Amino acid sequence: MSVFAVCGAAVITAVLALMIRRESPQSAMLLSIASGVVILLSVLRNIPATLSGINAVVAEAGIDTSQLMILVKVIGICFITEFTCDCVTEAGMLSLSTNISFAGKIIVVLTALPLFEQIITIIRTLGEAL
Repeated sequence: MSVFAVCGAAVITAVLALMIRRESPQSAMLLSIASGVVILLSVLRNIPATLSGINAVVAEAGIDTSQLMILVKVIGICFITEFTCDCVTEAGMLSLSTNISFAGKIIVVLTALPLFEQIITIIRTLGEAL
């Protein structure tokens, strides 16, 4: 799905949700969440081709693919957390949105710990070489 299609669908959904919101706020919220999910799913169908292209470049460069997978997981966690926070904020639950955001940040740090360990190992190796 192109960026124009995504933005067009989002604008149409926003206009419809604003029109519906006066009579049924719950329906407007469900419409916006459903639209977001449909847009997300239509964009996600391009992920396998993108990942295989990235894997080919990484393999050619001789980089460990486990590091790449950690970065992909972290990016996925960020996207999912942001989408969830936006939906919950739109539902009027700002405190819950803040808690979800905080939990997402903790999960990102925990997921990225192996990268931090590798960075520290590299720094130690460089320090010993000097």
